Amino acid sequence: MYSPSPNQCNQCHQCQSITMAISPSLVEELLAQTRADPELPRANPTTSFWQMPPHPSMSAVQSAELPAAVDVAIIGSGVTGCSVAKHLLEHPGFRSGSGSGSGSGSSSGPAGTVAVLEARNLTSGATGRNGGLLTNHVPGDYRLLSDRFGHAEATKIARFANRTLEKMHALGNSSDEFRAASVVRRLLDVICFDDEPAFTAAKASFELYEQHVPEDRGKTKYLTAEEAASTYQVVAKAGAIVFPNGAFWPYRLITRVWAQLHEQHRGRLSIDTNTPVTAVTHDPASSATHPYVLATPRGAVRAAKVVHATNGYTGHLLPALRGKIFPLRGTMSTQVAPAAFGRRGHEVSWSMVSSGVFDSATDVLEVGLYYSNQNPDTGDIFIGGEKVKLDELLVSDDTEVRAPCRDNIVSVLPRYHTRGWADGQAPEARKVWSGIMGFTADRLPLVGRLPQGATRREGDEEWIAAGFNGFGMPLCWSSGEAVARMMLGEGKGEDGEGGVDFLPEAFLATKERLDDEARMATRTALELLLSGHP
Repeated sequence: MYSPSPNQCNQCHQCQSITMAISPSLVEELLAQTRADPELPRANPTTSFWQMPPHPSMSAVQSAELPAAVDVAIIGSGVTGCSVAKHLLEHPGFRSGSGSGSGSGSSSGPAGTVAVLEARNLTSGATGRNGGLLTNHVPGDYRLLSDRFGHAEATKIARFANRTLEKMHALGNSSDEFRAASVVRRLLDVICFDDEPAFTAAKASFELYEQHVPEDRGKTKYLTAEEAASTYQVVAKAGAIVFPNGAFWPYRLITRVWAQLHEQHRGRLSIDTNTPVTAVTHDPASSATHPYVLATPRGAVRAAKVVHATNGYTGHLLPALRGKIFPLRGTMSTQVAPAAFGRRGHEVSWSMVSSGVFDSATDVLEVGLYYSNQNPDTGDIFIGGEKVKLDELLVSDDTEVRAPCRDNIVSVLPRYHTRGWADGQAPEARKVWSGIMGFTADRLPLVGRLPQGATRREGDEEWIAAGFNGFGMPLCWSSGEAVARMMLGEGKGEDGEGGVDFLPEAFLATKERLDDEARMATRTALELLLSGHP
């Protein structure tokens, strides 16, 4: 059962102290930003190092002409949209006009068709702009999740995340080409804590996690500040937690999956980049089988079903969801590692955690989380995290990186690593960019069939997988798979693989959830964000 208390987190004193320091007028401005139209993805985003160079054949791929009608139209070409398409196209029950499938291959009719519509270049959104980590966020959030949704659901969310991460490792290792491109690898995350309250709260959450997720029992190690410094050469003033995770190159992997699908399913799959969907309408009078009309600057596409995989931009085409899902701009970078830092990209990644700090004189918030990993081949360090003016955080514009974001991100590494930089030496940044994440009011993804109250249209074949709250890699792939399976009529499966048993009930985009004012209170989400629960 969901608990509506806004301060049932393990740092509630911090929630209250930071929130109280923010002027009421600024709080109202932030709430208004969550309800604003995120608009379409901007045409000239900052350049992400992940996307250098762009995929030679798929980056700007377009059909000669848009398909007139398809069975499923997917809006968005990131990891989520890719998962939906792959699981549909490879499913034996996906047949044109069938509307469902048993998975037995017994459906009659021609093979089903899919159109992917992307506003910019392929995989140029959050998937091509993120931190590159394959990390289960649930251990650190377990206490918060169990307080809100109960142990059974928190445990299911944990296993969903673990399942998804294993799927990503399997995908990255599925061919020599994919393995070389993705650089997928298993690591240990060294989580460094600046202050005792944050460390104490995290330890309590990890311990509770291990009690209720027994298959992960014994994987966590707790280190003192001295042990962390001697073993991992990091500054962890209060101590450190070490837990398994992974890393990879998301853009290179997902664009190669798209290329493979495009080749294998010619005639069934169209991919059209730089083709933003500007409106979705429902018009069954003109086509009973393909009632949805997706308008684009290049013409219209009709579809029997529509999938919204647009994450932080979801509210543009679904105005009723504004405030329930909203954008958050993150900062990411690639920085040079000096020779003295060493090469540890095949061994560890690093996270740096504090309770968060808000400066009321400047309205600048340091969220309290940095995350980084090292390219094992080049030694470059990928690091992201936020120190930002509050009114520049909940925005959907990734065309710039504002101060103090840029100045701060290039100062973090020497603060947490004991070797590599001399006193006062600043790291060399190869590239700094921004990216738009999708956050939800209750901090869980929206997955499944959308109710008519969310679409404001007749018809019941609009679906969603969005709102991953900065933790897309342990959530996106299985969310996309769940949507594909539900669209094909699959329900419960005995082993969780032949159905959607693996999907937590709390993720479903039901009318009851979306209408629950306490659960979907944006002010609660803001309190968590401001307290170091990014």
